[in-house]
Amino acid sequence: MKISAIEILKNSRLAMGLSLFIIALLAGSLIAKEANRSVSVWASQGDLAPGELIEPTDLKPVSVLLPQSAKNYLSTSTEIVGTLVISKINSGDLIPAASIAVATDAMTHRYVPLTLELTDLPMDLKRGEVIDIYAIAKRDSKLSTPELLAANVSVSQVLERNNSGVGSVLVILNNSQILPTLQLLSDCRIIIVRSI
Repeated sequence: MKISAIEILKNSRLAMGLSLFIIALLAGSLIAKEANRSVSVWASQGDLAPGELIEPTDLKPVSVLLPQSAKNYLSTSTEIVGTLVISKINSGDLIPAASIAVATDAMTHRYVPLTLELTDLPMDLKRGEVIDIYAIAKRDSKLSTPELLAANVSVSQVLERNNSGVGSVLVILNNSQILPTLQLLSDCRIIIVRSI
């Protein structure tokens, strides 16, 4: 049985066509894979303020496309629970590597509870916000004019708001801010002002 030249030509064109089709599919999948290089990084579950220690509930893993700037953010393979926040991170933001530090820096900060009138703090104050703390003189106070006690203070927790008209806020103060603040607590009215 003889195979004609026309049949050989038809079969070679079919083989060539199939080969080109397979090569095109492979090239397309490689290009798509290269174009979609998503990485898994940490994002914030809520607002994080400077001075806070990162807890497991503060984090969520997200998959994002970061072709050039992936090195600026923290991969989910990096353990960051217990590290210190050094610049504000908003809820839902990716966590930049430059925004956290080793927890040993936390030795310069302390958690200080403040109890104050509900009218002396913003109604919707929440963890992760940055505030300023002012003292206003009461009668027979050593303080003659309002005074800024501490600026750019982080709120760690809003502890209590009850019907008695009193609220409690846990703030993070530098060691140098603690004594001046505590000295004026007994005879001054404390006002919390939200930073913008």
